[in-house]
Amino acid sequence: MWLERVKKALSGRISILIDAGNRNKVRRIAAPRWLCATISILVISLVVGLGTYGLKSALFHNKLSRLERENQGVLRRFVGLEKSADSLTTLLAYIQRHDIQLRIQKGMEVLSADVRALGVGGPTMESPAAIALQKMNSPSYSDVSRISQDIDKLLRKANYQRESFAEVETKLGKDTRMWDHIPSIVPTRGRFSGKFGYRRDPILGIRKMHCGVDITNKIETPVIAAADGVVSFAGRLAGYGNMVKINHGYEIQTVYAHLSEIYVEVGQEIKRYEIIAAVGNTGRTVGPHLHYEVRVAGKTVSPEGYFLDAEENLIQYPMP
Repeated sequence: MWLERVKKALSGRISILIDAGNRNKVRRIAAPRWLCATISILVISLVVGLGTYGLKSALFHNKLSRLERENQGVLRRFVGLEKSADSLTTLLAYIQRHDIQLRIQKGMEVLSADVRALGVGGPTMESPAAIALQKMNSPSYSDVSRISQDIDKLLRKANYQRESFAEVETKLGKDTRMWDHIPSIVPTRGRFSGKFGYRRDPILGIRKMHCGVDITNKIETPVIAAADGVVSFAGRLAGYGNMVKINHGYEIQTVYAHLSEIYVEVGQEIKRYEIIAAVGNTGRTVGPHLHYEVRVAGKTVSPEGYFLDAEENLIQYPMP
């Protein structure tokens, strides 16, 4: 029945009178009711659609502006966090240098930079936010991941440093004069041409243990004592050529080989920075250089673990 009512309502025609401005001329247009109804529905739909679109567009732009402002704030915080991480890295490096000095003063084991770096890797981020960034292929993901890894490294290093200082603290009651007897400086100027460890022997051509470090420089370059001690050997030894050995106490000895000149004698007391010899080319060698060893309890160890800042050492050298 309702369908018949609709058909009846839409049947017939609607007359529209248009006044052209002339009283004698009035135009009359007749149009089917269904056509007028259709046009009305279309106009209403268009107005509602445009209004809805305009409203959504305005809301979207407002939200976009808000997100842009928030993003700028996040970027500023990120830059600040990155700068803070850089500052903490510098501070931690400064603290580590002093930790090395304290360990040397107390005769404790000095770990190399490689050992200190063990276990200080940066794990990949597993947080939901990081995973979402990765899925979005966001260009900022690598930056976020990098700063996260840097902070993780800093936390690990700081924890290591805390444990290291706690270990040093337990040694504070020991003889502080031990510092003077610990070889903590580079004994001559020059270029490091051979490291401690296994290498191919430059003369024999076979893989062989190198028990010290080589520092290349011209003949007659002064060689100084790395710490206080007493000369226990001064003379010629097969392979080493002219050699000086200093006993520093605490089961520590240093060896200076391939010398051109020796200025000390057995039994002589030596102070750190005192000139004891000169670089030479004696013994089994392929060129002028100083072969330098550190021995602890009769065993050779890497001298590099005992070197403090090389530039500071050179400034203090009492050399002509």
